[in-house]
Amino acid sequence: MSLHAKNRVVFLRSIIRSYYRLKPLEEPLYLHMREIALESLEDGKYIRHLSFPYMERLYEFLESGKTPLHLYYSSALYSDPSASSMDSKGWQGSELVFDIDADKYPGCSTRLTICLGAGAAGGGGECPPGVESVEYKPVKWECIVRAWRDVTELYSILRGELGFKSIEVYFSGNRGFHIRVLDEEILQLTRDQRRLIADYVACSNLDTRRVLPSFRGRVLFREREREHGLRRRVLEAALARGLARKGTVAGLKGLVVEEEVVSKLIGEQCINIDKAVTVDTSRLSRFINSLNMKSGLRVARLKPDSSIEDLNFTFFSPFRGVVKVKPVVSIQGLQVLDESISLKAGETISLKAPLAVYLAIHGLVFPVEWSGIEVKL
Repeated sequence: MSLHAKNRVVFLRSIIRSYYRLKPLEEPLYLHMREIALESLEDGKYIRHLSFPYMERLYEFLESGKTPLHLYYSSALYSDPSASSMDSKGWQGSELVFDIDADKYPGCSTRLTICLGAGAAGGGGECPPGVESVEYKPVKWECIVRAWRDVTELYSILRGELGFKSIEVYFSGNRGFHIRVLDEEILQLTRDQRRLIADYVACSNLDTRRVLPSFRGRVLFREREREHGLRRRVLEAALARGLARKGTVAGLKGLVVEEEVVSKLIGEQCINIDKAVTVDTSRLSRFINSLNMKSGLRVARLKPDSSIEDLNFTFFSPFRGVVKVKPVVSIQGLQVLDESISLKAGETISLKAPLAVYLAIHGLVFPVEWSGIEVKL
């Protein structure tokens, strides 16, 4: 390991451990029945099949063991969560989890290949032979806001249409959101039953001819109060845009929307979730208030009515102050947590702590001096 790489590890270990000494984690229900896992900073390995009776034991482990880049607990409850095989754990049920990522939307999946040799930077192609590269995926806050709209819509579907009452929403600490349903009646759902719920919110395998039948290019709706589920959502969208009118279809009176308009509105009501996450009954999820060390930001609980437009990436950073760093690449106008900065290889600069942490994680700078950094909840 080079001196620069060692310095980076020392820096990250210092700030991560300082953060967890503040004991920021939110304890999940039934901690003693959950598998705990982490990815280690020191060697990049996953440590799984851990179990702790209460949080103080977990904090003791974090203080004395490996430094966690990422810290997880299982969405499943087990009779023996520390068993080394999944079959031996004794599955008792699992919460229902949804994942919405901002990079799934048009214009939100930028990828850069940054070449580290000779201070060169590339914009998506391959680097010259023998030149080390970093794949860099900046995300704009406007893409996070776009994902949040789907989060609020999903929350409305889960609560208003499916009747769930105990729902948690939180920022993943990087590029998206997690939604967790805790109602007791969902714990025993099978993978197939969870898949049906995922299909419902994502409009997968939707038979539009059955749900929204048309006659001569028009779809008939009843009054808003008498419609439910997807039909009601489509009607509300049409009414909001003045695209529904009173009329008659096949001799029946009601509100009429053109079939072509309905087809477009259906797409807007479908939530772009990662269905594999929802179906998985042994999924690992991040601890609320843990650090996501893909970005250096906190995993944070949010209220469903939060005004996410008024926030930004650095709002979720526990790091304050400035850090002196040396870039290992020269590049102009690099997007870092939605801010544009320029780097010159080998030239020491001072950066705001959240930006310095982010760039250090991605190997684009190495920290020189960080006594000015503060860690706060």
